Amino acid sequence: MDEKKEKEEGLFQTRSYLSCLNEGFKLPSRHILSLLKFLWPSLAAGAVSAGLWGIFFNQLFLVVTAWLAATEPVTLLLPAYTLWGLCLLALLAGSFCLGNVTVAISRYAEDGSWPVLRFGACRNEIFHASLRALVFLLVGAAVFLLVMFPLYLWVGVHSVWMPVTAAILWLAWGVPYCMVGLDYLLGRGPKSFFRSLARIKDGYQYWGAFFIVLFCGGLIMTVFSLVSWLPAGVLSFAGYESQMSVLTGDTTDLPGAVPLFIVFFFMLASLITNMSGWLTIFPLSYLYGSVEARKKEMERFVEEERRLQES
Repeated sequence: MDEKKEKEEGLFQTRSYLSCLNEGFKLPSRHILSLLKFLWPSLAAGAVSAGLWGIFFNQLFLVVTAWLAATEPVTLLLPAYTLWGLCLLALLAGSFCLGNVTVAISRYAEDGSWPVLRFGACRNEIFHASLRALVFLLVGAAVFLLVMFPLYLWVGVHSVWMPVTAAILWLAWGVPYCMVGLDYLLGRGPKSFFRSLARIKDGYQYWGAFFIVLFCGGLIMTVFSLVSWLPAGVLSFAGYESQMSVLTGDTTDLPGAVPLFIVFFFMLASLITNMSGWLTIFPLSYLYGSVEARKKEMERFVEEERRLQES
């Protein structure tokens, strides 16, 4: 009876945003072991990416500090390539994580109850989902940069209008853009991402619900992320200050194990951040299912009304 009830209460049910939040928080909590067994490759990829950031983080900051203090032109080709490489690696790891999670949600949406998930059996599906996630992230970032870059040239990065514009852009574009991404990532819309952009109108129609779910889930994710990244930030700052002191002639240095701790805490923070992100993705998926269910109900109502008029 409980299994039948769970099946009848699948993803595509008409729910309030509070119910979406409640179900979205409970589902990954109930199946956390199954999720960890299924998502461990993408979690490991995110942790490795964060570990590489931990290795090069202080060196890049030292290069930037030396560049800002230089009185003559300095060539920064190698640090620039390193930074771009780390950013690309983080983007790919993030796409892998997002694609892997959406495959689990898509399987749940199809079955109506929590499925048996095996990474090896879903490799091709995860690969294509990760590519869709990469497109989704790239388009969102491109739109954001296209708006922010002219403003940066006009008012400067230190202007108060920069964060204000970023917040307005996130509210106007980022919130409804989630509807486009979910429709594309869960594989229920057209295969072309740019055709899925038409679903942004549903994002604007249910803007309030999307904002509330994003805000609540994102707030919890932010708290977990800040707590998990705090040790990594403290150790990185200590390592940076130590290296700067050595460059100025102070022979006092930190213990040799500190760089290893920095890498470890970067990897641990990445793991906790990605797992806490489930508390945003799952409620949003329930909200997407609710919007789809409302749309189907409206279509059935219109069809029934048309049939009655014809008869």
